[in-house]
Amino acid sequence: MAAPKWTNKIPNDVVCNYFYVFFMIFAVWAALSLLGGIWIFSSTKMSLGMLVGFIFNILLSFGISATSALFLYLICERTLKPLSKASQDESDYSHDGMM
Repeated sequence: MAAPKWTNKIPNDVVCNYFYVFFMIFAVWAALSLLGGIWIFSSTKMSLGMLVGFIFNILLSFGISATSALFLYLICERTLKPLSKASQDESDYSHDGMM
């Protein structure tokens, strides 16, 4: 399925910056969950049941955040940036041919 024609006017850099903002949010969330988990385990005394519950929640939060951050990073780095370089190379080639 082809993209709608109105989306061709949106540069890939704008889309990359959009995904980069969310990449940063998820990366910070992953770091905070990991550091918060370390702080909770080192500074509090809790029962085994609570400890297992906290470990599960912290690992789940860290895993989802880190996976989302890496996915958003890869969208831009592996897909959008090569497309913008290819289109720029094509436009440079077409301009050079006209001279």
